[in-house]
Amino acid sequence: MATVTAADAVHIEPVSLESVRRLIGPQAQPCLSLYQPTHRTVPDNTVDRAAFRHLVEAVEEPLTLSHPREVIEDWLRPLHLLADDPHFWEHVRDGLGVLATGGLAHVFLLPRPVAPLAVVTPRFHMLPLIRLVSAIERFNVLALTSREARVYEGLSSGADTAPQRLELLPLGNGGEPAELIPRAAAVTPVVIQPHRVQHGMGPTGKGDTRYVHGGFRSKQDDIDSDTAIFFRHVDELVHETISRQTELPLVLVALPDLAAVFRGLSKNRMLLEDYVPHDPHLLSADELAARVMPIFDAARRRRIAHAVRLFEQARDRELAAGDLADVARAAVSGKVATLLLERNRFETGQLDRTTGAIEFNGEHPGDLSQTGDTPAVQQEDLFGAVAEEVLLHGGGILSLDRNAMPTESGIAAIYRYR
Repeated sequence: MATVTAADAVHIEPVSLESVRRLIGPQAQPCLSLYQPTHRTVPDNTVDRAAFRHLVEAVEEPLTLSHPREVIEDWLRPLHLLADDPHFWEHVRDGLGVLATGGLAHVFLLPRPVAPLAVVTPRFHMLPLIRLVSAIERFNVLALTSREARVYEGLSSGADTAPQRLELLPLGNGGEPAELIPRAAAVTPVVIQPHRVQHGMGPTGKGDTRYVHGGFRSKQDDIDSDTAIFFRHVDELVHETISRQTELPLVLVALPDLAAVFRGLSKNRMLLEDYVPHDPHLLSADELAARVMPIFDAARRRRIAHAVRLFEQARDRELAAGDLADVARAAVSGKVATLLLERNRFETGQLDRTTGAIEFNGEHPGDLSQTGDTPAVQQEDLFGAVAEEVLLHGGGILSLDRNAMPTESGIAAIYRYR
């Protein structure tokens, strides 16, 4: 669930496909899109607020050319609220994305840096977010014991090394998100089950009510049953809160007997077959990352190879294309099932979202965070526009390194039909 702050003017959004799909498409105009790298610690983060204010000035200038001052102030209000909130800037991550329109801002705390950018367009500039949520380097980790569960997000460098960090993710279902799922959330310890018998007064008197085990089931049966109940709760909560939104691979860390129980009942399709057979309580953060990384890297390589193989097979049957103009036309018609994009590659221009025709028009904008006297650009990235159309029509996207792409154009599409 999105967290609402600053008097309902600012929404902190999860970095997920679900959030991105919700913001793609026509919005109340104009749409203000701001991106910048941020810093987690002092003294580096002392420059972040000033850089953000410069971006706000960059989007403000083109607005003053055609809109009254009071309207502009309403549009910029959530951006000023962010800039003036010291608590917010103490809890940023490695990048920041802010999409604002109609006096409401959607804020994304990003796990990796993004290039500074401020744009005013008829739609939100979504490409940095699309590339992030489609990045093949992101994954989740479920650290599970019989008593509690935690979920982390990791970001691989693409090499066989541990990620820089594992981010502990909040989980919640209708209540306030928490970073821990306790067993007590699903299993009430004193519920009387068929094999539990209340034993009246204990040695300390009337208030010492105890339960003893008897009947046709054993205490171990009770533990196994309660563990299964807890694991089903964890599986459902992780799926609804994390996996369904992010669609990221999920690596399980648990002792072998617990892993067997969880895997036997899990319905989460993002759960990887391989897992880390250790008690996560006995692993430091660095050890946890190091043990998870080989499993995820192997899965990532398999996923890339599978996507490239599918593209090559589809191209042989004339069900794929690697030319931007062809892919653009296919994207707006809903033909694209899977889109492969080269990471950090851009092509500025305009996409006709009715016909799929494209026009190229100049260089990609530079760094707009250093000064507020440079007007924000009013153009879109063609790769981003095509990716939006693919997502709008229910297609999937993978963002790959240049050396992994099966085309030189930086784009490749697998079609649903000819």
